[in-house]
Amino acid sequence: MRFDDRLTTVLKGSLPEGPAAATQWRQVIDLLAQKPGDLGNQDVQAGLTRLRDLHNRVAETDRIAAVQALNGRLRSAPLLVYLSADTDPVCDAAIAAADLSPEICADAFPRLSERAQAQLQLKGFTVADSKPEEVTSASRDGTHPVSASADQKSQDDPQRNMPEASGGEDEASQISALVEKIADYQKKRTIETPQPATSGGSDTSYFVETLETIRFETDESGTIVWTEGPPKGAIVGVTIAQPAFDEGPGPDAYGAAAFRQRMPMENARMRLCGASIVVGDWRMSAIPFFSDETGRFEGYRGIMRRPNIAEDAGHRSIDIERREQLQQLIHELRTPLNAVIGFSEIIEQQLFGPASFEYRSLARNIMDEARRLLAGFEDLDIAVKVDAGQLPESNGTTRADWLFERMTQRLQGLTQSKAVELNINKAEPIRPFALDGESVERIFARLLSAAIISCENGEILKGELRTRIGLQPTNQFTLSRPSRIKDTAESILLDPSQGIDDDGSESSLLGLGFSLRLVRNLAQAAGGSLTINQDNIALTLPAATGSKITIRETESE
Repeated sequence: MRFDDRLTTVLKGSLPEGPAAATQWRQVIDLLAQKPGDLGNQDVQAGLTRLRDLHNRVAETDRIAAVQALNGRLRSAPLLVYLSADTDPVCDAAIAAADLSPEICADAFPRLSERAQAQLQLKGFTVADSKPEEVTSASRDGTHPVSASADQKSQDDPQRNMPEASGGEDEASQISALVEKIADYQKKRTIETPQPATSGGSDTSYFVETLETIRFETDESGTIVWTEGPPKGAIVGVTIAQPAFDEGPGPDAYGAAAFRQRMPMENARMRLCGASIVVGDWRMSAIPFFSDETGRFEGYRGIMRRPNIAEDAGHRSIDIERREQLQQLIHELRTPLNAVIGFSEIIEQQLFGPASFEYRSLARNIMDEARRLLAGFEDLDIAVKVDAGQLPESNGTTRADWLFERMTQRLQGLTQSKAVELNINKAEPIRPFALDGESVERIFARLLSAAIISCENGEILKGELRTRIGLQPTNQFTLSRPSRIKDTAESILLDPSQGIDDDGSESSLLGLGFSLRLVRNLAQAAGGSLTINQDNIALTLPAATGSKITIRETESE
């Protein structure tokens, strides 16, 4: 019903000209193609008639691009018959984009142009009672005449070749008659209608201008069902719920995670394919909306924009190659580092025989430095995976008690060396994190390590964890700012080149700025966020849904 209303809206008013004509042509074929069963016979006839009237106002290049953008979503037999009567490139694009059931395709086959029938036969389609040889060859000048035998068959038995039986026999015969009229019009159009003037003897395309923003709306599954502006065929049907795979359309891991958690997303990366006007990377900001009556989730509304100069990765193929090279380098460096760590442990633990204290101390120092290097390489590898959307999806839940036990064990050496006291208050009961243990531990370990390293010796670091109840509950962890970054602006702290003066050997290999930025990207990929306020650092992660809770205070050190 949504498409019925939109088709009626699109067809209102007089025939447009110029870019508006090309836009409406795209809109009509997009609405006719995807859900023919939802449209009445009258709507189909009105849509095909409008396509016929717009034909000479739309350049061939734009018609080809519009049909190619359907990309396997052309499911209307009448529309396929109409497009097969167009020029050869449009006919080829229509056959490539078609997705008809064998039964419907068999009904439509005799009415297709000879070229379309040949294309279907090359794809392995056969119809026992169809006779392609009865259809005369299409002329080389771009016209597609309909054979006399086909006309005679339709007069003898108008029901035999109906393209689609969605509205009864009378309705199907009306569609067949309309398709025949359209084909006949296509045959005569080069003689009866003068071609529009073009510059340089080539078709004028109205879709060469750039498109900077796209407003959109999705359904509850994350599929885009409405957009503002052309071309709808390249955007409607794309999902924001699943990360992009290979070179296909879709969001990054952060955008997909935000959709799963029904949380707002800001500047998520989105890749679009198809029409040249939209192909490439976009930045997507959107918020979920819910039914006023039932509170049920109904989808997202938002806007996509082209990235600015600072955000634009540029030279995508080069970036992919560099990313792969970096990942390969990290892999090659891990192997010798693990070997160094293994031999250092053998010496330090005297597994192959006694060793002097100096020798064992030297081995321990080598082992600690090698582990620090290895941790840096792992952070770099994770950052590359987050940037490429290759981080595995996090499933499962993690209890806060288990997390803080792991943090106590993991950070014990660091807190002792810095003489830092870490006190964490919990507003019980805390709901489990809606993430697996490895993902939560990775985020908290890097955040707390960076914070402890930024403390003065003997400093007390205070944190608080509480569950925020809402449509989608979240666990919010706030951490007091370490003294050495107390008055530092957020933009400076998130600068990858930012470090701590005189931080010694305990610092992160890649610096404080890199660590905080990594934590922020990991949180966003999980459907959360990291914000640096004047007095604290706030980490928000999705919490598992559960029953109604009450609040009481406990403390964990």
